[in-house]
Amino acid sequence: MQIRLYNTMTRKLEDFVPLTPNHAGMYTCGPTVYWDQHLGNMRAFVNNDIIKRMLMANGYTVNHVMNITDVGHLTSDEDTGDDKMEKGAARENMSVWDVAKKYMERCLNDMDLLNIIRPTHTPRATDHIAEQIELIQKLEKLGLTYEIPGDGIYYDTSKFADYGALGGQKLEDLRGGARIDVDGKRNITDFALWKFSPTDKKRQMEWDSPWGVGFPGWHLECSAMSMKYLGDHFEIHTGGQEHIKVHHTNEIAQAEPVVGKPWVKYWVHYAWLLLKDGKMAKSSGSFFTVPKLIDQGYDPMAFRYLLLLGHYRQPMEFSFEALDAAATGYKNLVRKIADLMSADDKSPMNQELYNQWHDKILAPVSDNLKTSEALVVVQDLLKDKTVNAATKLALVDFIDELLGLQFADRAKKLHDLESEVAPNEIQELAQKRADAKKSRDFATADALRGQIDAAGWTVMDTPDGFKLIKKQ
Repeated sequence: MQIRLYNTMTRKLEDFVPLTPNHAGMYTCGPTVYWDQHLGNMRAFVNNDIIKRMLMANGYTVNHVMNITDVGHLTSDEDTGDDKMEKGAARENMSVWDVAKKYMERCLNDMDLLNIIRPTHTPRATDHIAEQIELIQKLEKLGLTYEIPGDGIYYDTSKFADYGALGGQKLEDLRGGARIDVDGKRNITDFALWKFSPTDKKRQMEWDSPWGVGFPGWHLECSAMSMKYLGDHFEIHTGGQEHIKVHHTNEIAQAEPVVGKPWVKYWVHYAWLLLKDGKMAKSSGSFFTVPKLIDQGYDPMAFRYLLLLGHYRQPMEFSFEALDAAATGYKNLVRKIADLMSADDKSPMNQELYNQWHDKILAPVSDNLKTSEALVVVQDLLKDKTVNAATKLALVDFIDELLGLQFADRAKKLHDLESEVAPNEIQELAQKRADAKKSRDFATADALRGQIDAAGWTVMDTPDGFKLIKKQ
C-alpha cells in the first residue's frame, strides 16, 4: 500500500520512501513530566500510535523513540521563567527526581489505558547529559555558539542559513522590531544550549560541564537522543503544531550542521484538541485527563474513537456532548461485533473477501491517516450481508491492530456476559415482569426491573420475550 504523509517542511503531501527498505525510524516529542498529561497531549500520542500501527500494517519495522523531558524545560520558549520540574517539585513538596518518576509512570499508564503501543525507547534527558554536552562541543567547534557570562551558552542562529525554514520564517523578518528577552543575546531567535546554575540558590538538577555547573536547554535533548537511538538521519519526527516555530526549528539548527541535511525526512505535526474557550493547557489549569474520564464512567476507547473521527491536521473541540456521541457510536459497533460472535453462521473465512476489505480499510489510513474514512469502511463491512461472520471477525482483529480500538476485546466481554445464564430466581423475576407488562401492570413491571437491576442483571425486551444480561 502506498503511504503518504503531509510534510511540514515541504508543505505538501508526499509519498513515504524509507531510507532503509521496510524500516522506519520515528522520533516523537514526549512528555515533560512535571504534571499529568492532559487529553490534548494524548491526542498527539494517539496520532503517533496510528502512524506506527499504519507503518507496521504495511510491513515496516518501526524503531520508535519518545523522549522523557525531566530537566531543563523553562516555562518560556525565550529561555526565561522558572524550570517546570522545579515548579512541580515545589507544588508537590517532593524532590524533582520523585516528581519526574511519578509523572512519567502516570503518563505511560495513561498511554496503556488508551491502548497506545509503548515506544521502542523512552530515554530520559537526565540519563543523556553526556550526549548533550558532546553535541554542544561539536557546535562550538563549528563556531555556532557564544557565551553570555552568568547566563549560559547560546546558539547563534544568524550563522545557520536555513533557520526558520520549517515554520516558513525568514531570519530577517523575525529580527525586525522584535524584543530580546535575555540580556546579551545577539539575535531574538538565539536559544540556550546550556544554562548556568544560579549563584544565589542550589538547583536539584545540575551537572558539571566544560563551561560550568548548570543544565541543558530543553531543545538540546531531542537532537542528541534522536541521533543516539535513530542515527544521524531518520524518517519521521512528530509533535504538536506548537513545536514548529521554536522547538523543532531549534532541533534542526542543532542537528543539521553536525550531521548534514536533511536530518529528518518527514516532519508531521498535529493540530490541537481545544476546549470551547480555547487551548487545553496545564498552565491555566483547564485540562482533563484519561483517569478523570474513567472516573466519570467513560471507556477510554470511546475517547480514542472520538479522536479517530477527526483528522490530525485539523483542530478538534473537546466536549462531553461529543464524547457521549462517540461513546454511543463505539458501543453500537461493539454490539454488532458481539452479535457476530453469537452468529449461527459457521462457514469458514473467505480469504478473497478478507483481502478486499483489508485493503479498503488500510488504504485511507495509509493516505495521510484518514482514520474517519477507515471507520466508515468498518461500518460498511459490518452491514454487508455478503460477508460471513468468520471473515468479518478476522477483519475485526486486523482493524484492532490498525486502529487500536479493542473492538474484539470489548465485544468478547459483552458476548461472555450475555452468554452467562441467570440464576433461576432472576429468570423467575424476569418472567413475572413480562407477565406484568402483558397485563399492563407497569408499576409492578418497573418494580421487578428494579429488583433485577439490584441483583446485578439487566433485562432487555426482545421480539421473542426477554434477554437477561449480567452487568459488567
